[in-house]
Amino acid sequence: MRLFVAITPPRAVLLEVRAAVDALKRGNEPGANALLRWTRPETWHITVAFYGEVSEEKAADLVERLGRVAARTTPMELSLAGAGRFGPRALWFGVQGECDRLGRLAEAAGAAARRCHIRVEDRPYRPHLTLARVNGVPRGATQDDQTGPLDLTPIVDRARPFRSPGWLAGEVELFTVAEVGEAPHAANGANGANAAHTVNGANGGPYKRYERVAHWALTGR
Repeated sequence: MRLFVAITPPRAVLLEVRAAVDALKRGNEPGANALLRWTRPETWHITVAFYGEVSEEKAADLVERLGRVAARTTPMELSLAGAGRFGPRALWFGVQGECDRLGRLAEAAGAAARRCHIRVEDRPYRPHLTLARVNGVPRGATQDDQTGPLDLTPIVDRARPFRSPGWLAGEVELFTVAEVGEAPHAANGANGANAAHTVNGANGGPYKRYERVAHWALTGR
């Protein structure tokens, strides 16, 4: 199963994001929206750690360790603000507030995975909420590439003034990702849940399903 840990903003913040995204779509040049795969509101989240493929045995161990991480982590004030791009690939809103605490949570979530012998990418953590991905970007394109089928710069410039209300993030969630039609996977744990969301696949391909399999309150002091 493919797993990731995330924080989901509250409904009031997501409504602000939705209004901003609708305005971006309306302001785009003709043809731009056809090249963009806009993420669905029910899937909007701030990724804390992405684990990729994880066996069920390792997932059960990970659930226990993430529960301990959450118990040591204090809630944090966050907001969404500003915008940016990952090369020619994706458009996002940034995160502001107590990002130092969020970064430490991401480090701890990565360390928990390594103790389970789960490989985690070693790269700087940049918290964000993905708004759209661009169709037709070559697989070899890197985050530093600035060329692609769509120039994201004008959209980023229009999105950059965005500021959401702040909120106290007091929960972290573990999600699994599966192609629609696959049997949903769930890690065993007392905090299991079965909230599920569906998202567009790459280049208009198969849909993917996000299913929340565990969640924990941040209860550190």
